[in-house]
Amino acid sequence: WKVRNASNSAWITVGVLDPAGFEVGGVTPIANGGTGQTTVAAAIAALLPSQTGNADKALVTNGSSLLWSVLSASAFTKYTFAAGTGTGTTRTHTWTKPSSGSTAIVLIWGGGGAGGADNNEGGGGGAGSNCGFGIFPLTDLGATETITLGEGGQGSASDGNGASGVNSTFGSHVTSYGGKGGDDDDGQGAQGSTPFGQGNLQNPFSSGALPGRDDFAYSIFSGGYGAVQSTSDTVGGSAVFGGAGGGGIASGGSSGGVGGTSIIAGNGGASFSGTNVNANGSVPGGGGGGSRNGTAGSGGSGECWVITL
Repeated sequence: WKVRNASNSAWITVGVLDPAGFEVGGVTPIANGGTGQTTVAAAIAALLPSQTGNADKALVTNGSSLLWSVLSASAFTKYTFAAGTGTGTTRTHTWTKPSSGSTAIVLIWGGGGAGGADNNEGGGGGAGSNCGFGIFPLTDLGATETITLGEGGQGSASDGNGASGVNSTFGSHVTSYGGKGGDDDDGQGAQGSTPFGQGNLQNPFSSGALPGRDDFAYSIFSGGYGAVQSTSDTVGGSAVFGGAGGGGIASGGSSGGVGGTSIIAGNGGASFSGTNVNANGSVPGGGGGGSRNGTAGSGGSGECWVITL
């Protein structure tokens, strides 16, 4: 389809008439429904906001127009709070909510239980602390939150049960229970703490006792059990997120059982007769090893991780 120019000296192609569609003969400006361009790339660029100075940005809408925006990176920040030195007490920290981010993941451990001690019969291992766990929108948390961390139970050379670890808290939102101290010579085992409370001392060979003695009592967030003062059950219980339990040692033994292992938290200490450098539970929340003729292992102190993203 052609028309003559104004001077009637040549033909101007308006477009091609084709049953499959009309093909314009020139370049239609944007104001008239075109792009003002002759290639696909140039046509797209003509319709978008200017790309100059906007490398590595994404096109988004604010509800009324298109604009370039920086891509949000997948990143997180981890804050670690340690209990510090001392035993049988707590340490206080303050977490300040960041100005950016949307979510906080909290993992917190109480102190592990100390091993039991007996100069003749031997002692059982201390239990591990459970892992307190929570996921919170940052809007649900205060501008600051107080973190109170419990120390592990202090190992003692005196005949008797081991001291239990101290609880830890993240504000009013999450509590982790300290591990139960190990038994001295009564043939009882210390149950690992669970998300519902501190464990007890029970005879592991009685019906229904020490549920989960295959290491993972109640849940993956529970602590490992403390080994019994026994000739057949001296290895501390293992754990996933919780602290592991300490090993136990029986009468006549010189080297007792090893402590359990934890995938995320602290391992349990080994039991022994006399001095052994591996007796203390590891941080966070591992139970101490039992003792015969020496000082029982102390529990690992508590700790708190706050991960924001």
